[in-house]
Amino acid sequence: MNRRQYLAGVGGGLAALVGATAVADATRADVALDGNLHRPGGAPVETTVTVDRDVVTYLPDRDAVREDGETRPFDEWVRWTAFERAAETVVPVVEDRLDEPDAGLGRGIRSLVFGLVATVDYAITRNRDGAVVSEPTVPLDRVVSVAPRTVTVTVELAGRSAVRVAPVAVEKTEAQYQDG
Repeated sequence: MNRRQYLAGVGGGLAALVGATAVADATRADVALDGNLHRPGGAPVETTVTVDRDVVTYLPDRDAVREDGETRPFDEWVRWTAFERAAETVVPVVEDRLDEPDAGLGRGIRSLVFGLVATVDYAITRNRDGAVVSEPTVPLDRVVSVAPRTVTVTVELAGRSAVRVAPVAVEKTEAQYQDG
């Protein structure tokens, strides 16, 4: 194999890998691989969080944020702040779209292969005999159909702002009381 063929092969392989990763990230294939997670079909939403708490300080010389005695790079802090805001936003959006003010849903943040996702938690709890003792008031498929696919969050702090897009997944879990 000559040098030109080798470089073309390496370049083509790299392009395919990057392309596959981009497609997987865009479709969130990691969500589809988890049997408890469902990719929602609802329209995306946007929200803004302006942080002005005394415990959060922007350090411009270091492009970092000090919060609760911990210092982190601004981008890392924005990422976590955006996902926390996305998680706070998804359940009220779903309940509003369903016209169900207290649907019994939870929220969370999961770390998957392609990064974080904000979750709408659909939890069913059963007693020792297997009877349902707690579950959301709406069917799972309705939640999946209206939950936003993404939440775009604008984070503002000390005159700086950053935008992050948080993908969303609906997570169904079932738990049963154990003898104890």
